[in-house]
Amino acid sequence: MNQIQVTYKFNIDQIAGKHDTHNICIDYDGNLILLATTKIGKNYYYKIFHVTEWGVHTIIIPPSQESFYYVQPLGNNWLLVNARTDNEESHNAFVYDENQNILSSFHMGDGIEDVQTTKNGEIWTSYFDEGVFGNSIGASGLLCFDKNGAVIFDFTKFAQTPNNNDIPFIEDCYALNVFSNETVYLYYYSDFPLLALHNKTNYELLNNDLFKKYPIVGSKAFSIWKDSILFGHGYNNGNQLHLYSIKNKTLQSYIPVNEENAIINYDYAIGRKQRLFLIYNNSVYHLNIKDMLE
Repeated sequence: MNQIQVTYKFNIDQIAGKHDTHNICIDYDGNLILLATTKIGKNYYYKIFHVTEWGVHTIIIPPSQESFYYVQPLGNNWLLVNARTDNEESHNAFVYDENQNILSSFHMGDGIEDVQTTKNGEIWTSYFDEGVFGNSIGASGLLCFDKNGAVIFDFTKFAQTPNNNDIPFIEDCYALNVFSNETVYLYYYSDFPLLALHNKTNYELLNNDLFKKYPIVGSKAFSIWKDSILFGHGYNNGNQLHLYSIKNKTLQSYIPVNEENAIINYDYAIGRKQRLFLIYNNSVYHLNIKDMLE
């Protein structure tokens, strides 16, 4: 099997210091955001580390009893989201400025799988099965909110329109890639298509059998560039990456290695735009599908 070299970015502990847990997200420019959490008593203490080519920008969030999992930029502010909520009235999304002030909060539903914002301030939110089949606004599987928390796109309503009846419904949205203000990609259970949404009005449906079978099936992250998609591992192969050609309908698998050609048996991957990040033993590695192809 072919090897592909990935680039070491940083060690999570060296950036975040002492903390209890951490979560990693990607912003609309493809930069990593590290959310480090320490719990003392009933309160959670958060630090956001925004990692860009200019360095690491640190934002302190005031103590909260909310268990935040997702963090995204929202204009000049920061959106933090708890993936779980007990009812349809409690707020689980909070907007902070960099001076530790809460500017607003709203409800985004239970069972959130991923949250990705855009440059124009939209909030794309995907849901796993407990959100889809629970008593939640996440029953659609994919929603888009405006910056004030109002729903401006509902996947189920979109799929139910007469011209869109070939789109499979979402039971569990495995992977989301908000590529731009205009284009959003998603890969989801149970039919496992790859769907591109354009401007919330048009779509492209890729429903190749390769997406439903080993080794891609069950992938939780992908990057995309032109007519190529790079998937992280699926259900059964924890150390591989899989490059699919939309044009040729072919699949090539790779084993990621570092600069010393040591195999990276990564724990999980996250992807956005043309970038895929691999996390292994608290070290973060990077691969740009655009560079890989060119």
